[in-house]
Amino acid sequence: MAEETSTHNVRAVTRALTILNSFAGKGLQTLAEVTVATGLDKGTTRRLLLTLMDSGFIAQDPATQHYRLGRAIRDLAASVADDLDLKAVALPVLTELAADLHITAFLSIYDEGDVVCLDRIHDMKGIEVHWWAIGGTLAYNCGGAPKLLLAYQEPEEIERVLKHQPVALTPKSIVDRDQLRDRLAKIRKRGWEFAVDDVTLGLTALAVPVRSPDGAIVCSISMAGLTPQMIENGKPVHLKRLQKAAESMARRLRLSGGSNRVNR
Repeated sequence: MAEETSTHNVRAVTRALTILNSFAGKGLQTLAEVTVATGLDKGTTRRLLLTLMDSGFIAQDPATQHYRLGRAIRDLAASVADDLDLKAVALPVLTELAADLHITAFLSIYDEGDVVCLDRIHDMKGIEVHWWAIGGTLAYNCGGAPKLLLAYQEPEEIERVLKHQPVALTPKSIVDRDQLRDRLAKIRKRGWEFAVDDVTLGLTALAVPVRSPDGAIVCSISMAGLTPQMIENGKPVHLKRLQKAAESMARRLRLSGGSNRVNR
């Protein structure tokens, strides 16, 4: 059986898959790192990377020339029939949050520098937050979830994103890159982000990560509401409640048998 299987292997395909597999657990790699990880020679590795780039399976940072997995990988993963549906897992958690606290609750993921809103649940008794639509993104320096998910990326990825000009959505938006680096370090240390008035004046967002069993960041759940509703004595009112919701979702992920890692 082994001999029969090996005769059907196409060497170029096998090598391409070896390159893709070398990115497991890694955000970015240099050409040299991919070469070492795969055991292929440098010329073959470069040609295969260029071919995979043409198909969208590999992307390259134009500034550092480092390689990373491309969007085609994510698109394929989303089509796997037995893959974990984050929206389905998160829906009851977000619905309960919105109903209990009369806020708008969000589910979001990190995607190559963008933080994408996968779902948004609103309670009819509270004010509906419209500024982050399902499928939409926010500036990386504004809001709770964008800064939170960026904070947990590899240092190289953070610096790549910081090369893009920060956007001042309000006077409260952090646009100084050094201040942003300090903010991201603070987020990693405390494990949550509280964004007051930095997307829209009068609205505040609170975000926490959801982790897989091995500690990887799967996604973020967050909430947004009127600033007086969200803050008391300079501190987030609903932090413990949101953290409990994140723990509940993490348990649901484990029971579903999925990790569905989006980033580390």
